[in-house]
Amino acid sequence: MRKQLALLAAAILISSGQTFAQMIKPSFSPELAKLSFAIGNFTTQTHLMMGDNQSNGTGTIKAHWGLDSMFVLYSSEEVNPALGSYKGLGVLGYDTEKGQYFLYMFNNFGDRPEYTGKFVGDTLTLSAKIQTPQGPFDQQLKWFKEGNDARLLIFTDFGQGYSLIIDQKATRVPDSTK
Repeated sequence: MRKQLALLAAAILISSGQTFAQMIKPSFSPELAKLSFAIGNFTTQTHLMMGDNQSNGTGTIKAHWGLDSMFVLYSSEEVNPALGSYKGLGVLGYDTEKGQYFLYMFNNFGDRPEYTGKFVGDTLTLSAKIQTPQGPFDQQLKWFKEGNDARLLIFTDFGQGYSLIIDQKATRVPDSTK
Protein backbone atom coordinates (compact mmCIF):
# COMPACT_ATOMS: atom_id res chain seq x y z
CA MET A 1 0.00 0.00 0.00
CA ARG A 2 2.85 2.40 0.84
CA LYS A 3 4.48 1.66 -2.49
CA GLN A 4 1.25 2.54 -4.32
CA LEU A 5 0.89 5.80 -2.33
CA ALA A 6 4.51 6.71 -3.09
CA LEU A 7 3.93 6.05 -6.82
CA LEU A 8 0.73 8.13 -6.72
CA ALA A 9 2.54 11.00 -4.96
CA ALA A 10 5.37 10.86 -7.52
CA ALA A 11 2.87 10.91 -10.39
CA ILE A 12 1.11 13.95 -8.90
CA LEU A 13 4.42 15.80 -8.46
CA ILE A 14 5.49 15.05 -12.02
CA SER A 15 2.09 16.07 -13.35
CA SER A 16 2.04 19.34 -11.38
CA GLY A 17 5.59 20.08 -12.52
CA GLN A 18 4.54 19.70 -16.15
CA THR A 19 1.51 21.93 -15.56
CA PHE A 20 3.73 24.57 -13.93
CA ALA A 21 6.16 24.41 -16.84
CA GLN A 22 3.28 25.04 -19.24
CA MET A 23 2.18 28.05 -17.18
CA ILE A 24 5.52 29.88 -17.22
CA LYS A 25 4.88 33.37 -18.52
CA PRO A 26 6.60 34.21 -21.80
CA SER A 27 8.93 37.19 -21.85
CA PHE A 28 8.87 40.30 -24.01
CA SER A 29 10.22 39.00 -27.31
CA PRO A 30 11.97 40.55 -30.33
CA GLU A 31 8.75 39.88 -32.28
CA LEU A 32 6.77 42.03 -29.85
CA ALA A 33 9.48 44.72 -29.88
CA LYS A 34 8.89 45.12 -33.64
CA LEU A 35 5.42 46.49 -32.80
CA SER A 36 6.89 49.45 -30.89
CA PHE A 37 6.39 51.76 -33.89
CA ALA A 38 2.63 51.60 -33.23
CA ILE A 39 2.86 52.66 -29.57
CA GLY A 40 1.81 56.20 -28.67
CA ASN A 41 -0.84 58.83 -29.25
CA PHE A 42 -1.46 59.94 -32.81
CA THR A 43 -3.65 62.29 -34.79
CA THR A 44 -4.80 60.82 -38.09
CA GLN A 45 -5.53 62.06 -41.56
CA THR A 46 -7.34 59.45 -43.62
CA HIS A 47 -8.04 59.40 -47.34
CA LEU A 48 -10.88 57.03 -48.27
CA MET A 49 -10.97 55.79 -51.87
CA MET A 50 -13.98 53.56 -52.54
CA GLY A 51 -14.83 53.89 -56.23
CA ASP A 52 -16.38 57.30 -56.82
CA ASN A 53 -16.78 57.80 -53.08
CA GLN A 54 -13.63 59.65 -52.02
CA SER A 55 -13.32 61.67 -48.85
CA ASN A 56 -10.90 62.77 -46.16
CA GLY A 57 -11.29 62.29 -42.44
CA THR A 58 -9.47 63.07 -39.22
CA GLY A 59 -9.19 61.30 -35.93
CA THR A 60 -7.04 59.96 -33.12
CA ILE A 61 -5.29 56.73 -32.21
CA LYS A 62 -4.12 55.73 -28.75
CA ALA A 63 -1.96 52.62 -28.51
CA HIS A 64 -0.11 51.31 -25.47
CA TRP A 65 1.43 48.14 -24.14
CA GLY A 66 -1.01 46.15 -22.01
CA LEU A 67 -1.07 43.01 -19.90
CA ASP A 68 2.62 43.16 -18.94
CA SER A 69 3.65 44.30 -22.45
CA MET A 70 2.36 41.12 -24.08
CA PHE A 71 -0.14 42.98 -26.31
CA VAL A 72 -0.69 46.37 -27.91
CA LEU A 73 -4.07 47.75 -26.86
CA TYR A 74 -5.36 50.04 -29.57
CA SER A 75 -8.23 52.53 -29.74
CA SER A 76 -9.19 54.66 -32.72
CA GLU A 77 -11.78 57.36 -33.37
CA GLU A 78 -12.32 58.86 -36.80
CA VAL A 79 -14.83 61.16 -38.47
CA ASN A 80 -15.16 60.84 -42.23
CA PRO A 81 -17.92 62.36 -44.41
CA ALA A 82 -18.42 59.05 -46.25
CA LEU A 83 -18.46 56.73 -43.21
CA GLY A 84 -19.56 59.04 -40.41
CA SER A 85 -18.17 58.43 -36.94
CA TYR A 86 -15.93 55.37 -36.57
CA LYS A 87 -14.76 53.97 -33.23
CA GLY A 88 -12.55 50.91 -32.97
CA LEU A 89 -10.78 48.86 -30.32
CA GLY A 90 -8.04 46.38 -31.11
CA VAL A 91 -5.61 43.91 -29.60
CA LEU A 92 -2.36 43.39 -31.50
CA GLY A 93 0.17 40.73 -30.59
CA TYR A 94 2.34 37.80 -31.63
CA ASP A 95 1.32 34.15 -31.49
CA THR A 96 4.51 32.23 -30.72
CA GLU A 97 2.92 28.85 -31.48
CA LYS A 98 1.78 29.87 -34.96
CA GLY A 99 4.72 32.19 -35.60
CA GLN A 100 2.50 35.04 -36.78
CA TYR A 101 1.11 38.38 -35.70
CA PHE A 102 -2.59 38.91 -35.05
CA LEU A 103 -4.95 41.85 -34.73
CA TYR A 104 -8.44 41.46 -33.30
CA MET A 105 -10.54 44.54 -34.06
CA PHE A 106 -13.98 45.55 -32.78
CA ASN A 107 -15.83 48.63 -34.00
CA ASN A 108 -19.09 50.55 -33.75
CA PHE A 109 -20.19 49.19 -37.17
CA GLY A 110 -20.44 45.75 -35.57
CA ASP A 111 -17.42 44.34 -37.39
CA ARG A 112 -14.95 42.12 -35.55
CA PRO A 113 -12.32 41.04 -38.08
CA GLU A 114 -9.43 38.83 -37.03
CA TYR A 115 -6.28 39.60 -39.00
CA THR A 116 -3.13 37.48 -39.12
CA GLY A 117 0.18 37.98 -40.85
CA LYS A 118 3.85 38.82 -40.60
CA PHE A 119 6.42 41.51 -41.21
CA VAL A 120 7.60 41.81 -44.79
CA GLY A 121 10.71 43.93 -44.38
CA ASP A 122 9.65 46.79 -42.08
CA THR A 123 5.95 46.49 -43.00
CA LEU A 124 3.48 44.57 -40.86
CA THR A 125 1.17 42.87 -43.37
CA LEU A 126 -2.06 41.43 -41.95
CA SER A 127 -4.95 39.76 -43.80
CA ALA A 128 -8.52 38.75 -42.99
CA LYS A 129 -11.65 37.52 -44.72
CA ILE A 130 -14.42 39.98 -43.91
CA GLN A 131 -17.97 38.63 -43.75
CA THR A 132 -20.78 40.96 -44.89
CA PRO A 133 -24.45 40.46 -45.78
CA GLN A 134 -23.43 41.00 -49.44
CA GLY A 135 -20.82 38.23 -49.18
CA PRO A 136 -17.24 37.87 -47.97
CA PHE A 137 -14.22 39.77 -49.23
CA ASP A 138 -10.51 39.76 -48.45
CA GLN A 139 -8.85 42.66 -46.70
CA GLN A 140 -5.17 43.38 -46.20
CA LEU A 141 -3.52 45.91 -43.88
CA LYS A 142 -0.01 47.22 -44.43
CA TRP A 143 1.23 49.10 -41.39
CA PHE A 144 4.67 50.64 -41.13
CA LYS A 145 6.79 53.31 -39.50
CA GLU A 146 7.26 56.50 -41.50
CA GLY A 147 9.92 58.64 -39.80
CA ASN A 148 8.57 59.26 -36.28
CA ASP A 149 5.01 58.59 -37.44
CA ALA A 150 3.08 55.59 -38.77
CA ARG A 151 1.21 54.79 -41.97
CA LEU A 152 -1.65 52.35 -42.53
CA LEU A 153 -2.74 51.23 -45.99
CA ILE A 154 -5.91 49.13 -46.29
CA PHE A 155 -6.60 47.08 -49.41
CA THR A 156 -9.70 45.07 -50.32
CA ASP A 157 -10.27 42.29 -52.82
CA PHE A 158 -13.79 41.51 -54.00
CA GLY A 159 -12.44 38.85 -56.36
CA GLN A 160 -10.80 41.22 -58.85
CA GLY A 161 -7.47 41.72 -57.05
CA TYR A 162 -6.50 44.05 -54.23
CA SER A 163 -7.31 47.77 -54.45
CA LEU A 164 -6.19 50.48 -52.05
CA ILE A 165 -9.24 51.89 -50.25
CA ILE A 166 -7.77 53.67 -47.21
CA ASP A 167 -4.51 55.59 -46.80
CA GLN A 168 -4.06 56.77 -43.22
CA LYS A 169 -1.19 58.91 -41.94
CA ALA A 170 -0.80 58.82 -38.15
CA THR A 171 1.20 61.74 -36.77
CA ARG A 172 2.71 61.11 -33.36
CA VAL A 173 1.55 63.55 -30.66
CA PRO A 174 4.39 64.62 -28.35
CA ASP A 175 4.08 63.15 -24.86
CA SER A 176 2.26 65.81 -22.81
CA THR A 177 3.23 64.23 -19.47
CA LYS A 178 6.90 65.31 -19.71
